[in-house]
Amino acid sequence: MIRVFSDVVSQSRLTRIRLVTIDNSAFRIHYRLSLAIMLACTTLVCSRQYIGEHIRCIVSGVAPHVVNTFCFFTTTYTIPNANNSAHPGVGPVNWDSNPVRHAYYQWVPFVLFFQAVLFYLPHLLWKSYEAGTIALLVDGLQRLYLKATGEKDIVAGNRKIPSEATKWAKVRDVMNHLDTVTRFRINRHWATTLVGCEVLNLLNVLLQIKIMDKFLGGQFYSYGWKMFEDEDGTFDRVFPKMTKCDFHKFGPSGTIQTHDVLCVMALNIVNEKIYALLWFWFFFILLPVSVSALVWRLIQYALHSNESFNRLLLRESSNGARLDPNDLAIVAKRTTFSDWLFMYYLAGNMDSDVFRQLLHNFATGLKRETGSQASDDDLVPLGKNPL
Repeated sequence: MIRVFSDVVSQSRLTRIRLVTIDNSAFRIHYRLSLAIMLACTTLVCSRQYIGEHIRCIVSGVAPHVVNTFCFFTTTYTIPNANNSAHPGVGPVNWDSNPVRHAYYQWVPFVLFFQAVLFYLPHLLWKSYEAGTIALLVDGLQRLYLKATGEKDIVAGNRKIPSEATKWAKVRDVMNHLDTVTRFRINRHWATTLVGCEVLNLLNVLLQIKIMDKFLGGQFYSYGWKMFEDEDGTFDRVFPKMTKCDFHKFGPSGTIQTHDVLCVMALNIVNEKIYALLWFWFFFILLPVSVSALVWRLIQYALHSNESFNRLLLRESSNGARLDPNDLAIVAKRTTFSDWLFMYYLAGNMDSDVFRQLLHNFATGLKRETGSQASDDDLVPLGKNPL
């Protein structure tokens, strides 16, 4: 069990070192942490070493392993009005018993694994659409910056001086990279797709809550609240520990003999804990986080053209870089939300010096006609503060 949960921790680290980030922490809670939790739950349900046999039935005159297999792969049942103190739900069957059939335990690992896959799908869609655009651009800009500041082609006495021609060439390359992404509108639907995948995360949570409620016979919504009191036997009603099973066989003369079997559902000891954890996880973690992420996007959309808000977020994202207020004002007024969000993620993935100069050159380019390349006179040399 320690190994199972250690694998969960290793897969769910939200602060894992990544070269490029294309989403946020709320998104990663879905496709990392939630995915890992669902896979760990699936493993626990499938692992007999933690709970022993999933079902053990008491019967005489029939081989126990045969009855165990039969009752597990068919269905067991409980009697709702059999409220004896020994085994709730177990009692004689009569005409008004209305027995409740239990077959969900066969499907629990499959449903949990299916839910794990659903958590990964929005990330897969976003990753496929984004296709490494941020990573390629950031890598190119970082490399160009390092080359431009590190190449020294002129020798003066005993020291080497960086070649200005080399610097200007690198700056033009930087602007060409940025023009490819923004001027030709490759990122036109970038923000729309990202926000759309974040909406899918929220819809996925709501869908999975509905699936689990349907799966447990309409008892998942209130499962967490009732288990605190458990006055009406919530655990025993949803996940009964003792159930009944009818096993039929032919007697020596060909007459069908019915065996009234009492079964111990050891698997439900794990199931009730798993769904208690999932109830808290979905209602107290995933739902608030998913809604908050979309509210934050809405705030960004409403205020991205505000200079103060723009200055605060871009500086924070670029590790406190000293950004030119004039550049920020131009970017705020002349970019769409998709362009702004794209620049916001660039800021979070770049060195602060690289982003400061990139922002200045980008703002300079915005003053000119759409699609034009910035001239050498407008660009700031790499390594020189534009402020």
